[in-house]
Amino acid sequence: MTIIGLPILCALGAGLVNIIVAVTVKGAEHHGCSPAKIGALSLTTGGLVALIVAWTQTGSWLDWRLWMLGVPTGVLCYACIKTMMRANGLGPPSLPWAMANLALVVPIALSALFLKEPLCWIDGVELAAFGGMLTAFVLGSSHAKDVAIGNRGRLILLLTLILVFNGFLMFGFKLNSLLPAEVNHSALPLVMYASGSLLSWMDELRKPRRKYLLREICWGGGMGIGNGTAILLLLVAMKLPAVVAFPIVQGVSFLGGICVTAVIFKEHLNRWKITGIILGLAVILLSVWR
Repeated sequence: MTIIGLPILCALGAGLVNIIVAVTVKGAEHHGCSPAKIGALSLTTGGLVALIVAWTQTGSWLDWRLWMLGVPTGVLCYACIKTMMRANGLGPPSLPWAMANLALVVPIALSALFLKEPLCWIDGVELAAFGGMLTAFVLGSSHAKDVAIGNRGRLILLLTLILVFNGFLMFGFKLNSLLPAEVNHSALPLVMYASGSLLSWMDELRKPRRKYLLREICWGGGMGIGNGTAILLLLVAMKLPAVVAFPIVQGVSFLGGICVTAVIFKEHLNRWKITGIILGLAVILLSVWR
């Protein structure tokens, strides 16, 4: 397999596994799970997945650049999980999931600006199709009955935070690929999950004690397994330019997440959302063709 072929397959795989995250985030909110508990359980489980992989890889775990990158990404990961769960409680799951995937414009822009990754004409077409896909889904999800008037301002703020948190988180994965060869690149998710889970357990322990319900353990554990696996695949995909890798991952993730959550949680697919699905397929094809 070529050096390009494997990263593309890993990008597609990361997008598919991310569907698990979409389902578990909405499922945890739908069943009234505590965001703090879900964050703690998912980040701890994701850390165990990362530990298994990182332990098998060579390279240093003590390089200061790895920790300087890993700790902030852990904070961003926890903030993104908690914000998405709260946004899911104010409207249809397609809105926060759309914003989380729209965040790909952040690492693409930062990679072009700071890492000098070249852009070409097809990248403009690809990003325009991605923007059209998200716009179609937002239009298809923005009926008055979907979002209460009193919640709209709060939802807009949460959606904006999701874009910022997830965008800088993805750029962190890109920066990991630039660390020296002697660094254990697979250790970034472990450092990220360790710092994120520490923050989440601190948040959880300051709240009134109550038993962990089986549904919380299942949703949180499933989210951690899905997220941990997707990130490990994404690290391999970072050998590709950001403008190729992220549209593939986020395009597959977004389309799969929308379709699967719509079926499970009975969210209606209207003509706008169907248009978004078609544009999403175009994004994936353009990314692979590039």
